[in-house]
Amino acid sequence: MKLETDEAVEKAKAYALRLLSNRAYTKKEICDKLAGRGYEQDAIEQTLSMLDRLNLIDDVLFARQFVEQRLRLRPSGRVALVRDLVHRGVPTEIINRVVDDVLADVDIEDIALNLLMGRANRYRGLSREKALGRMYGFLGRR
Repeated sequence: MKLETDEAVEKAKAYALRLLSNRAYTKKEICDKLAGRGYEQDAIEQTLSMLDRLNLIDDVLFARQFVEQRLRLRPSGRVALVRDLVHRGVPTEIINRVVDDVLADVDIEDIALNLLMGRANRYRGLSREKALGRMYGFLGRR
């Protein structure tokens, strides 16, 4: 019985390390992946503990990198960033702190202007009111 448990823990650790070799994950994502594979709670907890000790999972670092990358590659507003981090299982207090820190260094108006400049051709030929409505809608969804 103990041998089976130890074997399950080792397999869970190996699976988690394989996942982390591809990209960063939050604690919740790793937990969900392991649970989805059918690992028992004890094996999951031991795996998360080991990953934590080795600093291989860090929700604060994950959130910071996620927000910075998202702003660079696919700019989004605060609401979308928070929603995506909540979906990934980052605790709310971490989300608020990280998003506030990163957005404090970013010029949101400049990002919005650059996004709209990239879409300028779509608004040619439209009345001013219609173009503004579409621009506001686009920015609201971002």
